[in-house]
Amino acid sequence: MNNVVRKEGRPAQRSLLIDPVSCGDLADLILAIDDPDEVFSWFRRSRVLSESDIGGKALRKVLYAAGQVGVGQLRKYAESAHSRDYKIRPFVASVLLVNGQVNLSNINKSPIHFENCQDNFEISLAILSEKIVPSEVMDAFDIVRFKSNIIEILSSAGFFKFRDEISIGKSKFIRRIRRNLYGDETRGFTDQWTFAIGHLVVLMYVLKGQSAGLMEFRNAEIWQGGVANRFLWQCLSDLSENFKIVPKGSVFADHHHSAHHEWVDGRFVDYFEACGIVADRSGDAGGAILEKPSRRDPALRHFFDASGISPDARIVTLHCRESGFRAVGASSLRDVDVRAYLNTLATLVEQGYQVVRLGDPSMTPLPSMAGVFDYAVSELKSEALDILLPGTARFHIGSSSGLSLVPLLYGTPSLFLNWHPFDLLPWGRRNWTVVKPIHSSDDGRMVVEHRAYSSLGRIRERNLLNTFGYDIRDLSAAEVEQAVSGFMQSLEADLPEPPKVGLNRGRVLVINDQGGFQDLV
Repeated sequence: MNNVVRKEGRPAQRSLLIDPVSCGDLADLILAIDDPDEVFSWFRRSRVLSESDIGGKALRKVLYAAGQVGVGQLRKYAESAHSRDYKIRPFVASVLLVNGQVNLSNINKSPIHFENCQDNFEISLAILSEKIVPSEVMDAFDIVRFKSNIIEILSSAGFFKFRDEISIGKSKFIRRIRRNLYGDETRGFTDQWTFAIGHLVVLMYVLKGQSAGLMEFRNAEIWQGGVANRFLWQCLSDLSENFKIVPKGSVFADHHHSAHHEWVDGRFVDYFEACGIVADRSGDAGGAILEKPSRRDPALRHFFDASGISPDARIVTLHCRESGFRAVGASSLRDVDVRAYLNTLATLVEQGYQVVRLGDPSMTPLPSMAGVFDYAVSELKSEALDILLPGTARFHIGSSSGLSLVPLLYGTPSLFLNWHPFDLLPWGRRNWTVVKPIHSSDDGRMVVEHRAYSSLGRIRERNLLNTFGYDIRDLSAAEVEQAVSGFMQSLEADLPEPPKVGLNRGRVLVINDQGGFQDLV
């Protein structure tokens, strides 16, 4: 810690307002203090200086400490929030929840009218309720934002049981407000649904589901904003005509959020399960909702001519997420080191495949390898090819990224390696998902039981995972090669398409103590 000097085992506290420190120093300081009042005090002062994240491990300690300082102190902190502050009240709500100072079942028993809240502390309690009643549309927008921030706090700190309860409550709230305002006629989508490729893919499935009668709205209104990929946007436009672009804020709309749930088949399901249902009901035999691109497509013909790759080549596309394109703090556990894949790429080339690495120019360049084209950093990169190339592949090797969802639009068989976190698992019955290995810090034993992994695998920060006595790593080069070999054998078996029964998801695999793969069941 640069600005924290330890004396007799305790940090010498210096006023942050006089001598600010980095968020990393703040987290270290908070973790080094034992007194709950001091922990809470330093956290409050850190919020004065910065909106930056102190990390899940320190946040978890702060939430517990704040629960010990007394409701009076929490009330004072809540009252320090100004009208447009969306951080303090969700934090106070989270403190009350995780410390057992409020009971969600009791709060959800009867409606709470937002306009009747007398102060910020009452608002902090009210925003926990799924039955909160806004007095106007702007209140509804605010409530959704409050609930989203509660979910982020609980997710970051590893309180997943409470996070799931609030997530379902938020989804119920959004659905109720939308139906009260527009009935079954209109659903609004914010511009968060269009600013990332993965979000656009999910939006395509939702709109496809609407046209198939699976969603409870007839028309979509999407806030005007940035579009991650114009070619994919055109694909969406060709897929559905039941939407229009509207000014921001002109219609009540829900954000794209990994904790949100879609209402399908009379129940709430996560985004990826909803996509799987749509793929079953409105896709072809393999679940595709877009037709495979013709290799005579002008963009593809130019690519083949310029790259020297034969139009008849058996292509494997690869994408390993890195932090350069969109660095998101704790999302670093989603990142993958592509160097562990190089031996496997050479093996694929030996077996007659042409590998095309997808991504963006910030990617670590691959070494020069015969039969491997580093499209991500090439001059040929374009928005059209980003989408078309996965549609031409024999199969795709992907990671936890939005770009690796694109192959699913075409029904391209996909092997997802180093998948993390465990919140959302890709759809597609032929596909395999290999999760990042988690092991005990004490004896190195691998986590292979579904219940344990489904909890630990949702933690997005290594420091917090270490707090529970576990660590996580990437698949080794040998494990990558083993997984790719097994997946290829399953494809070469040329089995018929699995029946569309039950959950639309393929095998989910984990490394066991013997170094082999087993199904996570």
